[in-house]
Amino acid sequence: MSAILREIAEIIMQKIISCTVLTICLISKCLGQEVKTMEGFVSYVNTTNVYVKFENTKDLSINDTLSMAVNGALQKALIVKIISSKSCITTSIILDKISVGQKVTFSYILLPEIENPKTSLVNGADSLFSTQKTPILAKEKPKPKVQTHNGRLSVSTNGSMNQDEKAYNRLRTSFNFDLNNINGGKVSLSTYINYQRRIGISDSQNDVPKSTFKDDFKVYGLSLDYDVNEKTRLSFGRKINYRMSNMGAIDGVQYDHTFSKLIAGAFIGTRPDQEDYSFNKNLMQYGAFLAHETEKKNGTIQTSLAFAEQKYRTNTDRRFAYLQHSNSLIKKVNIFYSLELDLFQNIDSIKSNKINLTSAYFSIRYKPFKKLSISSSYDNRRNVIYYETFRTYLDQLINQETRQGIRLQMNYNISKLLSLNMSGFYRYQESRPDPTKNYVANLYFSQISGINATLNLNANTMKTYYMNGDIFGLRLNKDFFKNKVSTELNYRKVNYKFFNSDTPLLQDVIGLSTNFYFNQKTAFMFSYEATIEPLIKYNRYYITLSQRFRNKK
Repeated sequence: MSAILREIAEIIMQKIISCTVLTICLISKCLGQEVKTMEGFVSYVNTTNVYVKFENTKDLSINDTLSMAVNGALQKALIVKIISSKSCITTSIILDKISVGQKVTFSYILLPEIENPKTSLVNGADSLFSTQKTPILAKEKPKPKVQTHNGRLSVSTNGSMNQDEKAYNRLRTSFNFDLNNINGGKVSLSTYINYQRRIGISDSQNDVPKSTFKDDFKVYGLSLDYDVNEKTRLSFGRKINYRMSNMGAIDGVQYDHTFSKLIAGAFIGTRPDQEDYSFNKNLMQYGAFLAHETEKKNGTIQTSLAFAEQKYRTNTDRRFAYLQHSNSLIKKVNIFYSLELDLFQNIDSIKSNKINLTSAYFSIRYKPFKKLSISSSYDNRRNVIYYETFRTYLDQLINQETRQGIRLQMNYNISKLLSLNMSGFYRYQESRPDPTKNYVANLYFSQISGINATLNLNANTMKTYYMNGDIFGLRLNKDFFKNKVSTELNYRKVNYKFFNSDTPLLQDVIGLSTNFYFNQKTAFMFSYEATIEPLIKYNRYYITLSQRFRNKK
C-alpha cells in the first residue's frame, strides 16, 4: 500500500515540476516578447479612403491602427478597412491633410513560440520540451461577425476677414460613417456626405450665379455592401472600386468574386454629373474587371484589367480599357503603372475603333538601404476636377502646373533628428514654347534642442512658359500638455514674376494654428493666415469642431 502511495506522490510531484517549469518558461517568453514595426507609404488618397502600400500585409488585420508623423510626433492616424496581400485601404482619424508618399508605420507584438510539452512519465521533467515548435495560441474557428462602426462628424467655418466686397464666409458640415456587419450580419453601410454654404461674394456679385442646394450638397459616397459569402460581395449605391479607382465613383450595382488568386467583378449604373457631382440618369456606364494577385519571393504581383463603356443617353460616349499593375520582383524595388486605352471614338460624326492611349501613370520606388528612398514617376492622367477645395490661388497654380509630367524624388534620413527631402519636376508640352520645371527641397528637424519642437525648412523654385518664381518657407510645431494641444507657426516668402505683366506677385504669408484634443474622439482647431502684399492685405481663418464615433475595441 505504501509503495502505491509513494508512486502516486511521485507522479503528482512530477506533474507539479512540469507545470512549474512550463509556467516559468511562458513568463520569461512573454516578458521578452518582441515588438515589431513594419513600414509602408501612402500610395493614393481620395475623399473617403487612404491607400497604403507595404512589402506584405501578413501581420495586418481589419481595424488595426496605423501611425504617421503628425506635427513631428508619431500619432495613430489610419484604421485598416480592407486588406490585400501587399496593400490596404484605410480611413483617416486625424484632421491633418494626408499626402501621397507619406510614411506609415504599424507596430505589433510578435507572439512567442514555446516548444511542445510532452507528458510522458517515463522521460519525466527532462523531456518537457521537444524540438517541434507550435504557436502559443491554437488555431481557432472563425469568429462570428461583430457589428462595428467608425465615423466622424465635423462642423467648420472658413472665410476672409477683409473689409471689401470680396469678403466671404463658408459654413461646412461633413459626415462620414461606416457601419460594418449590421447586427452581426452580412450587410454593411458606408457614407460620406458634405453640405456647405458660401455666404458673401457668391450671393452678392452679379457675375457669380447664386448657389443652389445641388451645388451645396454633395454625396461622395453612399453604399450598402452585402457579403453573399466569404468570397462574393454585392454593393449598391455610390462607391469607388479601388481596383478601378481612376474611374471615380460608380452609382449602381457592383459585384466581385474571388477564385483563389483571381478576382472577377462587374458593375452597371451611372457616373456622377461632372458639373455638380449629383445623380445623372443620362450618364449610363457598365463594365467588368479581372484582377490577379500572387506572392513571390520579394513581394506581391498585382494586375487588374477592366473594360467599361460610358454613354450619354443612348449614344456611346466612351469605350475604354483600364490596366493597373504593381510588383516587387526586384528586391527593394516597387513598380506601379496604370494605363487607359480608348477603344472607340466619335469625332464629327465619324466613328472609329482605333486604340488610343489617353491616360498613363508610372512610378518606381527604390530603397537601397534603410535611410535612403528614391522614387520617380511619370503622370499623364486626365485633369482632376475639384468639387471643393481650400487651396489658395498660389496652391492651385502650383498644383495645376506640376501634376502632369516627370518627377524624381529622394528622401534621406541624415540622423534620427534630421531628414532631407528633395524633388524635381519636368513637363514639356508641344503647344508651349518652354517646359515647366519645379524644384523642391525640405529639411526636417524632428526635435529642436531646448524648446522640444519640430522645424521644417522648405524652398520651391518654379519656371514655366509664362512665369517664374521662388517660395521660401518654414513651419515650427510644438505640442503642450501631453500632446493635447498642438500649435503651428508657418511663414512663406513668395516672389513670382509674370512675363506678360510688369507687376510681380510679392507676398509674405504668415499662419498660426492651434489644435485642441479633448479626448481621443473630440478635437477643435483654429487657424489664421495673413497674406501681405505691397498694396493690400488678405486675412483668412478656419475653425473646425470634429467628433469621432467609434466602437470600443
